[in-house]
Amino acid sequence: MSYLASHMKIDGYPIYLTLLGIGILILGIALARYLRKRKLKETMETSSESLSSEAPETTAKKLETKPKRPLSKAITNWIPLLREKTKDGDRWEEALILSDMGPSLADELISGLQKTDREPFVYFTSELKKILQPAKAESEPWKLHKPWVLYLVGVNGVGKTTTVVKLARFFRSQNYEVGVVGADTFRKAAIEQLERACVSNSVDFFSYKLSGDQTEGADPSAVLYDGLQKFKTKDIILVDTSGRLHTKKNLMEELKKMKRVGNKAMASAPHDIWLVIDATLGQNALTQAKVFHDSVQLTGLILTKMDGLSRGGSVFQLYRELQLPIRFLGKGESSADLERFDPENFVEELFDLEAS
Repeated sequence: MSYLASHMKIDGYPIYLTLLGIGILILGIALARYLRKRKLKETMETSSESLSSEAPETTAKKLETKPKRPLSKAITNWIPLLREKTKDGDRWEEALILSDMGPSLADELISGLQKTDREPFVYFTSELKKILQPAKAESEPWKLHKPWVLYLVGVNGVGKTTTVVKLARFFRSQNYEVGVVGADTFRKAAIEQLERACVSNSVDFFSYKLSGDQTEGADPSAVLYDGLQKFKTKDIILVDTSGRLHTKKNLMEELKKMKRVGNKAMASAPHDIWLVIDATLGQNALTQAKVFHDSVQLTGLILTKMDGLSRGGSVFQLYRELQLPIRFLGKGESSADLERFDPENFVEELFDLEAS
């Protein structure tokens, strides 16, 4: 044995010393890997604890925040034509129709383009500003009545309940006393969502839920009547109505009833009825708006989901067809993502090719 040990050598060293060295090297590598994994795990746990220790709303913002899409995405089909400075009628007709300008408005714009000496970019920005300029609402009707009663109407999914909260926050920032009536009794979740949002924004809220009654299925007109009575000393009362399919006659009749009941509960109420409409719906948005206007005589529009707008023409069609002021734009999910409509800013942002 001693003979083998003395003769088995690698590079002048006995083999057992070489094997021992290799073993130590392998153990060292394994230990280093283990320590790295442990350190990574501890770092992740520390980050998680730090995130969870923040306020819930701060955490939610970090998790949900995403970059807003520029409004120039709404004229994506136009951008190559604008950069080429072409006045080709066929190509422009296709681009305008695809962006929901509608045949009549598209023909009018193309005819003007082919007669003008201006480049397409200058021509379109100028003409579209002219179309929307009268849509800017200079008046502030909430200053004319106390309380001023506003109904928010619209179909399901357009962001109506979220818009109620945004408006409440907007008016609160101007030192108005605001009350919100949750009359969307067809969906229990809508009442709960609205109540939580009002509480977090220090806005008074009313629905039958607060008195212990069943919320879902309650008579929305009864909720409305009691809510107007409760908030009669407020400066502003915002009423969230049930989301209604414009194709369902019975639901539209219910909305007419709420308009009559409002007038009984408070003279001249509602003072305004604004339609909340999803600007991404294109031609369907115009159809919805016409039905609501015929039923309850709308006095204004609020356009939502402007941060996801992919086709901008519906906005111009809506105003051309209805001649109703566009009061506000909703550009995101946060209660602060609401701004007064300004046609100059809107068109300039729409044509911001550097942001596209």
